[in-house]
Amino acid sequence: MQVTEIDLEKRETRPRISAPGKCIYCYEVYPESELTEEHVIPYALAANAMILEKSCCTNCQQVITKYEQAVLRHQLGVFRAQTDAPTRNKKDRPKEVPIHFVEVDENRKVTRDLGTRAIPIMDAPTMINLWQSPPPAILQETFSRRSEPWAWSDEAAVDALCKQVAEETGARHGIAMSVGKVNREHYLRSLAKMAHAYAAAEVGLDAFKPFLCDIILNKSDDLETYVGDMPGIGPFAFDPDHTLQISLGEADGGDAGSYVVVRIQLYPSLRSPEHVIVVGRPTRNLDPNAQSAEQGA
Repeated sequence: MQVTEIDLEKRETRPRISAPGKCIYCYEVYPESELTEEHVIPYALAANAMILEKSCCTNCQQVITKYEQAVLRHQLGVFRAQTDAPTRNKKDRPKEVPIHFVEVDENRKVTRDLGTRAIPIMDAPTMINLWQSPPPAILQETFSRRSEPWAWSDEAAVDALCKQVAEETGARHGIAMSVGKVNREHYLRSLAKMAHAYAAAEVGLDAFKPFLCDIILNKSDDLETYVGDMPGIGPFAFDPDHTLQISLGEADGGDAGSYVVVRIQLYPSLRSPEHVIVVGRPTRNLDPNAQSAEQGA
């Protein structure tokens, strides 16, 4: 697999990638003046880490922006502000976090609703909400897992805040809290867009027959077939300093042949879901060493 490891905190920048001569999502050819640069990994996560020049038309950009911004601003907005992730306008960052509290008994059954409080963002526990899924159905894996939200939080800070609320409300049992929700379709669609753009940047549009264009352009909801999780398949070794890992390679599709796959893990130091996205079917050898050998021959 070809591997890219990006430290989001250092805001690393790779050389810009040459324009492909068409929109990478609808594959229509436009004059360069009508195409915009494409952040393979969204600016709000990795600044200018990977940019594919003149590669997205206005129509596709308008479709993608709606769900991608929903993920970056609403689902990840608080976490991004707490970790000082890249932003083009700090004035728009949330100043408070709405946190809903309930009192629960020993069986975690809600006994009293304590309402929602607006907590100043720098006083709120650091929390992130993602989504975890079964493996992509097209790979026909034998193991499965539930499709459900995945969350990480600073447990010590959460416990301290819940203790404070318990004291203020006279709660006799435990306190539970919730912050935000994950829109599954927006999140998985954003992963598909990132994976397709990464494959186009790394190996070119001519290297694979794409599977994801209709999903990216919101013309298909067939997300489970191509987007999912497969923990522990590598090629990454755990490193707490890595804040985003993305790789491209091939997966065995059995009788169906091989598939081009992209693996993405956001914030691996948090042991977050290991996403695998099936991008398409290869139309040539993706191994750069093999390509070099063929050219040398």
